[in-house]
Amino acid sequence: MSNIWTNLQPSGLVGELVIVVLALFGFSLLFWLLIGRFRLHNALINIYIAFAILQVSNGLSSSLGKFSPLIIFLALVVFLTMVDSKLFEIHLSGSGLSIWQVLVLSFLEAGLLFSIILTILPEKPVLDYVSGESLQYFISPLAGVIWMILPLVFLLFIGRGKN
Repeated sequence: MSNIWTNLQPSGLVGELVIVVLALFGFSLLFWLLIGRFRLHNALINIYIAFAILQVSNGLSSSLGKFSPLIIFLALVVFLTMVDSKLFEIHLSGSGLSIWQVLVLSFLEAGLLFSIILTILPEKPVLDYVSGESLQYFISPLAGVIWMILPLVFLLFIGRGKN
């Protein structure tokens, strides 16, 4: 039976990337259901703000412990998401995003979150789960910039379609 399972598993970099994308897609669905389709814009802003605060306080947060920057980042995202109705009022005209737009935006936000989290975490424990080649699609400087820009480009794209 274990021999059948080993034959079904994809091998190599492409197989690993397929598994990573499927896991990211599953996480994005969970993220969408947790946040809601009308609060995805606010969640994106909260991720950017939390990351900016973490970058400014990097010296302080890294001196507290190895995983403290990750804990601070996640706590900031959760805190900002809980109080964002008091901080930001983003009203979208119309009925909101269509299902395909929600799926793509939540996928891009999940990718951004994974990219930030994997950048914050020490590389050695992460390499126990993902190969170095696959990890570069999330933590390389170019990948970080792309994951930061893609949700904004997508919002511009869907915003122009409504005009």
